[in-house]
Amino acid sequence: MDLGNGRLRLHSRNIFIFLSAIIFLYSCEIEESKNTYKPPSIEISSKIDKTSNAYSIEVLESVGDELSNLLNKEIDLFSSNEVKFEGEIISKYIDCGFMNNEVYVNYIDRIFGSYLEAVITFKIVNEDNLYRINNDEIRYTFFSKETGTRWRFKSNKPKELLVGNPVYSDNPYRTCLSKNVLEKKIKNILNRTSNG
Repeated sequence: MDLGNGRLRLHSRNIFIFLSAIIFLYSCEIEESKNTYKPPSIEISSKIDKTSNAYSIEVLESVGDELSNLLNKEIDLFSSNEVKFEGEIISKYIDCGFMNNEVYVNYIDRIFGSYLEAVITFKIVNEDNLYRINNDEIRYTFFSKETGTRWRFKSNKPKELLVGNPVYSDNPYRTCLSKNVLEKKIKNILNRTSNG
C-alpha cells in the first residue's frame, strides 16, 4: 500500500498479507460450546395406586424384612426411613432430563459429584389387629456435592428447580421427577406379601 500521494494502491503482496491475517484470525476464533438442556418427559411418570391390603403383625414384620433386603438398610415401617444412593444408580430412580446427549443426573455426578436421598414414610393404620399400609409418596433430595445445590421433589410431583448457573443456556430451570421405580418395587412387595 502506498499512501504517499493520498491514494491507496493495492499490491498483490499486500492483499495476500491482509487476507492471510483475516483467515488466521478467523481460524483462531474459539467456537462456543453448545450445551443444551432437555427436560424429562413427564408422561413417563405413572401413578402409583395406594394399597388397601390388610396385614397381620407377622406379615408386617415380613414386609419390613423384604424392604430391608431391597434397600440394604434396616427399615422400620413405623417411622421415616432415609436411604442414600450414589453414582450411576441415581439415574435409575430419578429423571432430570438431558444435558446434550448425557443424562443430566450423570452429568452433575461427573462434574460435581452427587448423591440421592430418598425418605420413605409409611402410614400404618391398625384396624382390629390388622394393619393397613399407605405409602403414597417418597421425598427425594438430589445433591450436588461440590456446589451444595439441592433438588427436592416427591413421587408423582415433578418440580421445576432454579439453578444458579445454567451453563450456556438461557433456561435457568431444571425439571426433576421420580421414575417411580422405587415406588413400584415397594408396592410389589406389599402386594406379594399380602397375597402370599
